Amino acid sequence: MQKLCVLIGLLCLSILTKGQSSQQAVVLGHIDTVYSEVLKEKRPILIYSPSYDSAYFSKPVYPVLYVLDGEGYFASLVTMIQQLSVHNGNTIFPQMIIIGIPNLRGTRNRDLTPSPSSMDPKSGGGEAFTAFLEKELIPYVDNHYTTAPYRTLIGHSLGGLLVVNTLLKHPSLFNAYVALDPSMSYDQGNLLKQTKELLQQQSWKQQSLFLGIANTMNPGMDTAQVRSDTTLITYHIRSILKLKDDFTQATAKGLHWNYKYYSEDDHASIPLIAEYDALRFIFRTNRFPRNQPGNQYFDKNYSVAQLKKAMDAHYRLLSNERGHQVKPPEPLMNQLGYSFLQQKDFERAFFFFETNVNYYPNSFNVYDGMGDYYLAVNKKTKAIDCFKQALRLKNTLEIRDKLQKLSSK
Repeated sequence: MQKLCVLIGLLCLSILTKGQSSQQAVVLGHIDTVYSEVLKEKRPILIYSPSYDSAYFSKPVYPVLYVLDGEGYFASLVTMIQQLSVHNGNTIFPQMIIIGIPNLRGTRNRDLTPSPSSMDPKSGGGEAFTAFLEKELIPYVDNHYTTAPYRTLIGHSLGGLLVVNTLLKHPSLFNAYVALDPSMSYDQGNLLKQTKELLQQQSWKQQSLFLGIANTMNPGMDTAQVRSDTTLITYHIRSILKLKDDFTQATAKGLHWNYKYYSEDDHASIPLIAEYDALRFIFRTNRFPRNQPGNQYFDKNYSVAQLKKAMDAHYRLLSNERGHQVKPPEPLMNQLGYSFLQQKDFERAFFFFETNVNYYPNSFNVYDGMGDYYLAVNKKTKAIDCFKQALRLKNTLEIRDKLQKLSSK
């Protein structure tokens, strides 16, 4: 119960409103629980899912971001994704479902280590934990949330070690892998010794990897000097640099990977900045439209034909990269359609309403929007046809009233 209270505390930030004695909670997500037959225990999971108006719009599907050591990294990732996928028109990242996987008391070394170490008799349960992810947690999330078939796994330290182990031994489980200062020195570099052979054995299908390397060297050293050092304190970074070399030398076709060395960050401070860089790398093509010097949607220097060509090309690219159809957001297209309708820019309004009809043919809302467009341009017959199609998909009082008014004229 105490552990559950700690988790709830991570999800809720209390805000004191000036002049009020009561407190309001800002909720970043919620807690769910999955019983694992593999691990023989209940596992709490922290969940953030983007909000949407299900009364009007089709249920969107979202990529899923799984983060190990969830009690430490869930909240910052939620804030980052919200800031860079929604606020101020940002589309740097796609909107995502975030699954934080917290550790139970005393289980971190068991779950995040792929081989048993003589220094810890409880270690070496990483493969069982991976089986829990594959056979229980991921299916549970897919069954209960609107997920797209694109998954990312993030881990730091021992979590980063498990990320590398999963990439090398279970590559198809996730589409993208983020290993932040992974503990490759664990168990005398056991996994590191297998890396070259495992890289040769695997066939990659457009997976991505980002490797973040912290500065854990002695003062005055650089990454060239440390390679020849033999002291125990530098074994950690030497192991990660060796991992980087193995990936550099491998001819791993189909694996898109990058790394970054953070000279100003140590093992504890690297996660936040490296998470940002990793997600920028993985979703580097996500941004559309460009917001500088002006938003392409509103820039009259772009014709409707140019906008259509750019939008179609962008979403084809994203769909090819992620292996499933990625669509322009229905609420945004709807909002833009009505915005240009109010401005009497009928050509642009039609483009956005038509985009929604093409991408979301089973949504009543898109025909309602198109009907409003036809009303605005005095095409009554086409407006009636659209409103009737909307009613066939969802019978609403608002659309019935529109049809009744049109019929009485």
